[in-house]
Amino acid sequence: MQILEIGYQTLLRQGESVFHPDGLHGVLLVLTGGAMQFMLGRSDIRAESGDTLLIAPNTPLRMTAEQDLLYDWILFVPTGDDSFYKALQIPENTLLRFGDTAFLSMMMQQLCAEFYASNVKRGEMIDCLMKALLIRLSETGGSIVSQQLSANSDPHYADLVRLREKIYANPQEKWSVETLCAEVNMSRSYFQLVYREIFGMTCIADVINCKMNRARDLLTSTSYTISHIAQLCGYDNEEHFMRQFKKNNGTTPTVFRREHRT
Repeated sequence: MQILEIGYQTLLRQGESVFHPDGLHGVLLVLTGGAMQFMLGRSDIRAESGDTLLIAPNTPLRMTAEQDLLYDWILFVPTGDDSFYKALQIPENTLLRFGDTAFLSMMMQQLCAEFYASNVKRGEMIDCLMKALLIRLSETGGSIVSQQLSANSDPHYADLVRLREKIYANPQEKWSVETLCAEVNMSRSYFQLVYREIFGMTCIADVINCKMNRARDLLTSTSYTISHIAQLCGYDNEEHFMRQFKKNNGTTPTVFRREHRT
């Protein structure tokens, strides 16, 4: 694996675009940090925060930010590892959604650090980390986000989008399947089916994801105690919060704060 260019937490202002009319001479991996519009050839794709795209070489590309955002990206070529890359069967030019975006972002941060380092084993480290990232993308259960499901094709699309916005605006709420169903007046089974089809994950996985997003933000931007952060994220039990945080982030809240506090 050879990385040509890489960017971690790259700033893109609202309305600004990155434009490559003839595409790029490599595979572009993008992890979005906010709502973005992608034009891939003749296809229009709208991505939300935490979505992932693997853009094939020579694909005409324009990506535009709907808001000020930070995003991670890697331009690479599977030099000498074409069979390995193809065997993973990660869809290209297709929107993918994962529950564990924090892990992906941390992997890309590590790759960025190695890319600009001058270590003797730099090339080997980059190769190993890049392969680990791609394996994670292929095995982590990412779901293809259907581009056919839209306000025109599903009568509940707009209601579910508003519900998801409400979930992410209120991570302190104790959301359950029952309360979410009641919000949109849908049966439990049908709600869970449509929610997963639209957003690529179960409603509870999405709720946990929004709570983890809020927890990571509070850990790095405040001096609140772990107990208080747990409460602000809707957890009555600090131990439950700590277990779930470690499961989703690979480390405890205390260690995460120490390693990511600016």
